[in-house]
Amino acid sequence: MKKAFTSKRFKYGTVSTLISVIFLAAVIIVNVLASVLVDKFPMNIDLTQNHAFELSEASANFVKEIEKPITITVLANEKQLESGGDIYSSQVKNVIDQYAKYNKNITIKYVDIVSDPTFAASYPDLTLNYNDIVVDCGGKTRKISMYDMFNINYNQYTGQQTIQSSKAEQMMTSAIMGVTSDALVRVSILTGHDETELPALQELLEQNNFEVVTQNLSTEDVDPTADVAFLLAPGRDPDAEMLDKLDKWLENNQEYGKSLIYAADAQKPVETPNLDAFLADWGIGAGMGAVLETDQNKVFNYNPFFCTVEYVADEYQDDITGGVKVSMPFGRPLEALYETQSGRKVTTLLQYSESACVRPVDAAEDWQPAQGDLGAVPALLRSTYTRYEGNEPLSSNVFAFSAVSAFESVVLNSKSVANAEYAMNMLNTLTERSDVITVAPKELGGSELGINQLQANIISAVLVYVIPILIIVAGLVIWLRRRHK
Repeated sequence: MKKAFTSKRFKYGTVSTLISVIFLAAVIIVNVLASVLVDKFPMNIDLTQNHAFELSEASANFVKEIEKPITITVLANEKQLESGGDIYSSQVKNVIDQYAKYNKNITIKYVDIVSDPTFAASYPDLTLNYNDIVVDCGGKTRKISMYDMFNINYNQYTGQQTIQSSKAEQMMTSAIMGVTSDALVRVSILTGHDETELPALQELLEQNNFEVVTQNLSTEDVDPTADVAFLLAPGRDPDAEMLDKLDKWLENNQEYGKSLIYAADAQKPVETPNLDAFLADWGIGAGMGAVLETDQNKVFNYNPFFCTVEYVADEYQDDITGGVKVSMPFGRPLEALYETQSGRKVTTLLQYSESACVRPVDAAEDWQPAQGDLGAVPALLRSTYTRYEGNEPLSSNVFAFSAVSAFESVVLNSKSVANAEYAMNMLNTLTERSDVITVAPKELGGSELGINQLQANIISAVLVYVIPILIIVAGLVIWLRRRHK
């Protein structure tokens, strides 16, 4: 026995076993530590081109500063959400999980309400469904559906819906800002005169933590706590009493500080003499007819009425990069009736190009613009009234957009134009909001080219005609050379 324990074979075997045990223990310890670190800190490497599975620097910096306890509850089975074979749900889960890794005050829970239906009783004011996300901070809640996490493209001809891009980070960061913020800026959307309904605009405002209220101008005064009001292409003319409500709201007991945003619509060719007189007092004229663009470099989908406009003033262009322009589809021509008058100053912020023209309402079907019809017309005007209290200026504004279609879903969600960014920059400036974060949607599939109609025609011609012709010519040349050798 003693000989067996003192043999070289035993010694070498013991050392080998000991090394193996130490190695296995080290591997286990490293795996345990790695699991703990991955759960506590964002250590994944996102190799996608636009970093779709991680938070932007702006969101990460915001989350790190949160001091209030927040609970994010995902009403789904965690394993099914992650391993369902769907890149979209997987991306949403990865984004949500990132928030807890940047701040210990954020807790993320997964509750399968199919197996635990009693959870919904905790939020009696919310209608909760499978895959919904609830963000809770001290009783203030925001509910987000999985559908809200994506920009959806709807084909009106086939009825097919396709996911255009993910806005999971945008929605989550906005919800967290909403439940942690002590004050929200209120926006009033005015109704009562067949105004155009724009759910995409309301969604954009709510995503950016504006509190949106809808008011009937026929029966209510404009909310005095609202900083901004929208009057979206009314189909009937407001009477003098209604417009007097707007005047009193803009005056705000001589405190001012209000902004009215009016949007016209060439597809609603109704006469509104009362509204026109109200706008004229502010130096704004809204003509009849529809602005069309003759330069294909500035139109989309072969539609001359669906065109871009030019920046005239430098204001409200923050975070708009790459020269992306704003679109004003189906717009009416605007006119600055004066530059300054009675304390009011009218400024052109956006305008149609020199190659644009106005198609009259009563134009014949074969109407074509003459050279003399071409010329730039305003697409966005701002009239500002200012009075001074000592050295302090007090101002209210009336904005006029030539096209209410500038706030349609297809335009606000498009990466080819900067309508959403421009509108939010304008509203944030007007309401003096500095604690805002802009998060761009992230594509999970193919990228949108963002080209105009002329560029699309050129690419099409090259692919359909030029390249095939070059291949045929090259083939003939090679065949002839070989034939005569």
